[in-house]
Amino acid sequence: MNPIRCGCVAVWLVIAVLICGSACAFAQPSMQTLFTNGPTSNRLNIVVLSEGYTSSQLGQFVLDAGNTVSVLLSHPPYQEYSNYCNAYAIKVASNESGSDHPSWPQSRDTYFNSTFDPYQDLYITIPADSTGQGRVDALLQQFMPKYHLAILLVNDSTAGGSDGSDKTAIASTGAVLAEMLAGQPRILSHETGHVLANLGDEYTDTYPFPDTEEPNTTRETNRVAIKWRAWISASTPVPTPVDFGEGIVGLFEGAHYHTTGWYRPELNCAMGSPGLPFCHVCSEALVLAIYQRVRPVDGFSPTNKNLTITNSQAVTFGLTLLQPVPNYLGVQWYTNGLALSGATNATFTLSPLSLGNGNQLVSAVVKDHTPRVLNDPTNLLSQTNSWSLSVSIPQLRLDSSRWLTGGKFAFRISGYAPHGVIVQSATNLSNWGPVATNPLVNGQLWYTNSSASGSLRRFYRASTSP
Repeated sequence: MNPIRCGCVAVWLVIAVLICGSACAFAQPSMQTLFTNGPTSNRLNIVVLSEGYTSSQLGQFVLDAGNTVSVLLSHPPYQEYSNYCNAYAIKVASNESGSDHPSWPQSRDTYFNSTFDPYQDLYITIPADSTGQGRVDALLQQFMPKYHLAILLVNDSTAGGSDGSDKTAIASTGAVLAEMLAGQPRILSHETGHVLANLGDEYTDTYPFPDTEEPNTTRETNRVAIKWRAWISASTPVPTPVDFGEGIVGLFEGAHYHTTGWYRPELNCAMGSPGLPFCHVCSEALVLAIYQRVRPVDGFSPTNKNLTITNSQAVTFGLTLLQPVPNYLGVQWYTNGLALSGATNATFTLSPLSLGNGNQLVSAVVKDHTPRVLNDPTNLLSQTNSWSLSVSIPQLRLDSSRWLTGGKFAFRISGYAPHGVIVQSATNLSNWGPVATNPLVNGQLWYTNSSASGSLRRFYRASTSP
C-alpha cells in the first residue's frame, strides 16, 4: 500500500466528514416567529414553510414569508381580523433553488418535491405521500402542532399555486408578488380560501372533481333552500341573470367546474376571478372559519368562575376582548338570565346585596355584529362567560316598632347573623354606642329599651357581630 496515497485518502475523508457535518447541521429545520398577537391557544396560527430555498437563501425566505403573510392579511376579510393571527416561518433547506417545470423542462432537487403542471405552468403540486405532504405534516407537528393555516412558499418567480389537497395552501414567490402588485386577492388568497374555509372553485372549466357542494357552490335552485338565502334580496331573481349586476348576491349559474347545473353567489369573486375581492358569501365563510379557531374573549376576571360571597363588598367582573378593525364586538351583562340595562362595557361591577342570598348567576355575552356575517347557525360569533355565585351575606332588618307601657318601646331585628347582633343607639346619627349584644333566635330578636326616663336617644341600628 502506498503510504502517501493512503494518507491522502485519509485527509480527503476527514474533509468530507467535516463538510457533511457542517452542511447537515446548517440544514436542520427550525422555526422563526414572524409576529404574535397572543397565545397560540387563542389565535389563528399561520405557518409558512420554505420550498426551493437553499441553505444560503433561508434568510431571504424569512423576509419572503413575512411579505406573504402581510399580503394575505391586507385583503378583507383577513384584514379586519389580522390581530387575531400569529405567524411563523419554518425554515428547511432544499438542495437546489426553485421548482420543477416539466414543460420547460426543468428539474430541481427540493425538499417537498414541488412541481408545476406540465400542461399549465401555473398549478403547483407536491406528492401526497411522505415525500411531500407527509413532510409538511411532520414539520408542523414538530414545530407548531396548533397551526390552523399552512402555506408552502415555493421559491419560483413563475406565478402558481394550489390548495395542496385541501391541507396546505401552496403559492410561489411569483404569485405573492403578483398579488402584492394587484392589491387584490389572487392565487395566494384564493388557495387559503380553499384550505381555511373549504371554499370551492367557481370556475366553469371542466375538471374531474367530486360533486360535493361547498359554502359558495350549490345545485339548489329553490330560493328558500339556498344556503346563502339570507344574502339574497327578495327583488333578485333566482336563478340570477348574468347581467343583473356586480356585487349583487343571487344565484349565478356556472361553478364547481360546470357551466350549467351549478351556481355561485355573485357574478365575480376571488374564488373564480383572480384579482377580485372575496364576495359576500365567501367573506362570511372566512370570518366563520376564523371564529371556529379563535374566541373573542381573550381573558376574564375573576378567573375563578365559582365564587362564594359572604360580605356586601362590590365585585367587579371583567373581560379582555379581541377587537377587530372596525370593531363590531358588543357586550351584554346578565344576572340570572336577565339583561341589565346599560351594562354593555367590558367591565361590570355588582353589588351582591342587589341579588340577595342564595345561588346566583352572572353572565356576559360577547358577539361580533360584523355586517360580513348574516348566517351564523351555530353562533360562532357569540361567546358567553358565566360565573356561579353562592351569596351568603349577613343581612338585618329592623321593623315592627311599638310603644310599651311605662314609656318603653320595642322593635324587631330579623335576618341572618350567625354570630349574633349588636344593637347600637345614638342621638345624632354620628356617635353610636352599643346597648345590647344578643343572638338571633329562629332568625329574629326583639329589643326593648330598659328605661325611658331621662333618655334622649332616639336612633337605633343593628349590625352583625364579628
